[in-house]
Amino acid sequence: MNSKRVEQKALIGGIFVNFLMCCAGVLVYNATQIEALFVDAYFSAITLISGVFSLIVSKISARRSKKFPEGFFVLEPLYSLFQSLLTIVLLAVSLIKVSLKAYRYFVYGQGSLMNVEPVIPYEIVMVLLSLGLSYYYSRQNNKINHLSMMLFSEAKGTLVDGLMSLGIGIFAFILFFIKQSSPFGFLRYTGDFFITSLLIMLTIKMPFQVIKRAFNEICGGLLLDQDMQKWIENCLKKHLSEIVSIKSCLIYKIGMSFRIDVFIKGKAKLIDNEKLSRKKVLILKELSKKLEFVHLEFCLC
Repeated sequence: MNSKRVEQKALIGGIFVNFLMCCAGVLVYNATQIEALFVDAYFSAITLISGVFSLIVSKISARRSKKFPEGFFVLEPLYSLFQSLLTIVLLAVSLIKVSLKAYRYFVYGQGSLMNVEPVIPYEIVMVLLSLGLSYYYSRQNNKINHLSMMLFSEAKGTLVDGLMSLGIGIFAFILFFIKQSSPFGFLRYTGDFFITSLLIMLTIKMPFQVIKRAFNEICGGLLLDQDMQKWIENCLKKHLSEIVSIKSCLIYKIGMSFRIDVFIKGKAKLIDNEKLSRKKVLILKELSKKLEFVHLEFCLC
């Protein structure tokens, strides 16, 4: 199973789609000056840039050298961590901008009428591309048993982008039928504040989910995926139970790399090292069906 090839293929496809979204987003934002589109357009720009970096990280993370015999897999969760922090900063900047705009309107009566006509067809296209790309990332990650931290991060980021586009499109459609002279006419000047605030509240948890997983991997925390944990433990028990007792099993994941420390105690006075070595080969062979990069160690209690 070449998990890196699947990951890189997905990232290349994402870069192409995000390039189209970025160009369209910047053009529509410059034409309308709707601040809610700032989040939409520049989110696509950041996703495009981060996608290029993620592809570079994917290509070098599995390389090993004398100084780094375990590879550079830590770059994968590091990338996901910084991308999510950048997303949070972008959302915060956007909220501040629309808040200042609403403040100037309600306090000083200053503001400009929003042009929503170009927004509706644009957002329909953006929603289809964003949600489709998020599904594509998730599906490709599913093919490799959700091993890719970067595809998980990209899927969440693109999903946020798609939900932002969906919310902006719905709101623009509603604003299209609101007249300036109506009781809700103020929304034609401040509507982007309300929709941006609502969308940020609905999507802010997604980058924090990525940060939690990335931080766990960077700091050497134990594997969070309980299904993967059980599958690995069952594999170990199947091959080792006849010759040793498994006292505990610690599984660590950094990017696509797994380290498994198995604490064992012999059932006889002496452990047959040759038999244990053969069992290790069989275990690694079975684990390779789902995991491409595995380091397995036995520790005597």
